[in-house]
Amino acid sequence: MKKVFITGGLGFIGYHLTEFLLNKGIEIVAMDGKVDKRRKAEYEMKEMMLLRNANYKQINSRIEEASLDQLMKDCDTIFHLSTPKLLNEKRGARMIEESLKCTRKVMQAAGGKVLVYVSSTEVFGTRYGSITERTPHHPRSNAGKLNSEEERIVLNRTGEIVKVLRLPLVYGPWQPSYYAFQYSLLHHKLPKKYEEEGINFHFDAVYVEDVCRAIYQAATRREHSETFNLTSGREGEWQSGVEWCIGESIELDGDKRLRCGVSNKECESKLGFANITLIEEGLRLQRLHTQKMMAFDPSIYLT
Repeated sequence: MKKVFITGGLGFIGYHLTEFLLNKGIEIVAMDGKVDKRRKAEYEMKEMMLLRNANYKQINSRIEEASLDQLMKDCDTIFHLSTPKLLNEKRGARMIEESLKCTRKVMQAAGGKVLVYVSSTEVFGTRYGSITERTPHHPRSNAGKLNSEEERIVLNRTGEIVKVLRLPLVYGPWQPSYYAFQYSLLHHKLPKKYEEEGINFHFDAVYVEDVCRAIYQAATRREHSETFNLTSGREGEWQSGVEWCIGESIELDGDKRLRCGVSNKECESKLGFANITLIEEGLRLQRLHTQKMMAFDPSIYLT
């Protein structure tokens, strides 16, 4: 892996993955449309930290407006992380279709290269028992429906090498402020309907730097296409994180015996995804980062 292309390079996971790969000496072309004007201060801070590296090239463009064939020409690996921030319920179907068009365009331009697509465990919807890589999809959220359809598109690339990584809730520095962890760090309370987040992500959470290592490890396995469900491997990790943030125990609705778990056998044996960051340590680092950024420029995090 010498030169890679990343969509959504200034996003939460995209930014951390870019830093991770730059630290390995990999040349990067990162694209981000910077469509959310309210995040101007965040974009500028991230750009300031990345543009100092000679191996980093930034493309300020939306996927649908870019000449991807030319931009990806010398890249050997494509990381597709770009996704709508929030899928508006009223425009959900339209936003999903717009995103699918972008994914088809990325897939077409990525012919002959390794394509890594970052999905979510939201594709499984509400389930009980154990989830594996072979569990059928049954998404309940718009985000899950989008991820499920995009997985179908990228995995239908006959003769191409595709890596799909399904993520639970990802947390750490730069986590968007609408997630329960970051919201509570900013407002000292939980957002309304916060419990839906736990349900959508099967009450699991993983630290962003651990995720980046797993994405990199998956991309280095270049023999054939694979799908991985990333998981902390610890029961109730998301709930433990919420309780750490607010400093008190919470009772969730529903019978705990009916909650499902995500199997970590594949990601542990093939990606070495074990001994990952403990929730308390990861959230401590996230809190320190938030305090630092808020002291520097409060507009960096939307409050």
